[in-house]
Amino acid sequence: MKNVSLIINGILAVAVGVLFYQVHALKNNHSSEKESVESVTKPVIIESSTKLSEAKIAYVNTDSINEHYAYIADFTKIIRNKKVALEAQMQSMTAKFQQDYEAFQQSARAGVAPQAELQKQQANLERQQQELANKELQMQNLGVELEEKNLELNKNVKDYLQKINNGRFDYILSYSDVIPTILLANPKLDITAEVLNGINEEYKLSKKK
Repeated sequence: MKNVSLIINGILAVAVGVLFYQVHALKNNHSSEKESVESVTKPVIIESSTKLSEAKIAYVNTDSINEHYAYIADFTKIIRNKKVALEAQMQSMTAKFQQDYEAFQQSARAGVAPQAELQKQQANLERQQQELANKELQMQNLGVELEEKNLELNKNVKDYLQKINNGRFDYILSYSDVIPTILLANPKLDITAEVLNGINEEYKLSKKK
């Protein structure tokens, strides 16, 4: 009986670890998602041989892109919904595991349940442990999915800038109030509205296909 109890104690420790991971992820969700979305648009530079004093320069406000680009709103909503669903499933599964574990422990202590029944309950607990581990892996995969979306977003914006530029500007810089890399900018050089309208229109068209 002691060996069985040690095995199940080990299983419970893993399950509690999964639950801790889940609570920790909940606490860090807001900041990590914000950082992920804020970092999606990197500076885009279209170089030419023009001297800097003669260069034609424009900039894009990446704060506005992050806030108003429908593509970001859509994929953030999808990933958030997936995360909420996984968290609910993990909470339910963890509660069920703890309930079954306590029932198993009581049976083992009482010494009245047949060995075959105890082995069946143990196998069930191990199966639940594996299912919890699978849910944890799915939660981690959401981070991978978000990173893939970030890369796709970068490509979308860069491709659009290259398409509309046609020699208009020698440099297109990024501007952000959150992470200011440009300390002073002339509002007349701001092409954010044009870019936002264009990439949102292209995204609407892509959703209809």
